[in-house]
Amino acid sequence: MKLLLCPALVALSLAACAAHSDEQATAQPASAAPVDAMAAPASVAASEAPAQAAQPSMPADAGKEAEVDARIDKVLGDHKAYRSALERLQAAVGTDDRSGVAALVRYPLAVSTLTGKIQVDNAKDFIAHYPDIVTPVVAQAIAKQRYAELFVSQNGVMLGSGEVWINGVCHDPQCVDVDVKVVTFQQGG
Repeated sequence: MKLLLCPALVALSLAACAAHSDEQATAQPASAAPVDAMAAPASVAASEAPAQAAQPSMPADAGKEAEVDARIDKVLGDHKAYRSALERLQAAVGTDDRSGVAALVRYPLAVSTLTGKIQVDNAKDFIAHYPDIVTPVVAQAIAKQRYAELFVSQNGVMLGSGEVWINGVCHDPQCVDVDVKVVTFQQGG
């Protein structure tokens, strides 16, 4: 019953907002300043438009990020380590820092490439095979991944459509000493 009632309430709320918004739009004089002061008319040159500060995440993402944090904490451990690993991976791939990417990988690693499987035993092997492993498709999946949209499971966190997986690597039987590393690279998820 609750499940049916909730979508109905959301729909009614949205309909009420839309109706209220329409009333405001027609009641507002044509000479009124735009509600969003950051929005510049298309006729204004880009150099004249107010600069918007780059934000690491949208306000709506804050709630989603908190949900991802909680899910990682519950399923995998400390979310800060996963966020840090993702950010370091994105920075290294974005600057083509091959040794930086290699330092974030758990070895040995079997990699599925477009031409078959590659066994990567260490960072030196990884760097030698970097163009086959971090293809433009994989690099794009890494670059576009937003923390708030991470898929989290007991297998780790998934980037893109499964092109990259990050998970904790335990160094002791109680899994207290954990390194968060890239554990999977594959083409096309």
